[in-house]
Amino acid sequence: MQTQSQRAYILHKRPFRDSSQILECFTRHHGRISLMSRGSRTAKSKTSGMLQLYRPLVISWRGKGDLPLLTSVDPAEQKAPVLQGRALMSAMYVNELMMYLLHKHDVNEQLFELYHDCLYALQQHEIEPVLRLFEKHLLEKLGFALSLECDADSGERIRAEHNYVYFVEHGPVLSKLTSQQGAQPVISGESLISYTENRLDSAEKLNEIKKLNRYILNHHLGNRSIKSRELFRRPQIK
Repeated sequence: MQTQSQRAYILHKRPFRDSSQILECFTRHHGRISLMSRGSRTAKSKTSGMLQLYRPLVISWRGKGDLPLLTSVDPAEQKAPVLQGRALMSAMYVNELMMYLLHKHDVNEQLFELYHDCLYALQQHEIEPVLRLFEKHLLEKLGFALSLECDADSGERIRAEHNYVYFVEHGPVLSKLTSQQGAQPVISGESLISYTENRLDSAEKLNEIKKLNRYILNHHLGNRSIKSRELFRRPQIK
């Protein structure tokens, strides 16, 4: 079985034997797949230079089962995003989320475009808003959408002047607390409303939403840790 000319990104790659590698790819029409790339780690390989993370590709493969064979790879027409420093670390973080949260072969063309747009946004926009909005839309497209508009207990609309405790798989509940206490984050109504409108225009809102998303994502990640988070704590990363 031959599959031809599919838009794709490489999310992760690992060596296999002496000269080959296994590629974890995210494709527009076939979802996340694993491919064997034979001989692509040798100096004579014609494809090794193209098999780079964050680079839009057009690939073909042959075979069935869990590990088909990559048969061709070409650069897509669009130039790869230029990612350096914190933008590169952020792209690594995005790839880790995709690797952990996406099931193989689940086709989601909108998610492919979301991922594509996120990589290019990282090279030209403020990083924190881009990541928070990506997390929001990623959860939504995976069926884990955040509840942001109404109090989960009363059903009343979120009010900007109130604070809310957010419970995973339940939603925000009115609270008199003004800071995080216990496992659940406390979020201002103003931040929840802004996040609903895809508008994160202050450091305070970004900080609250970052805590909220980390709480939710950690729940879905289970015991799996995001290694790229540690890179942001290193002082040399700008």
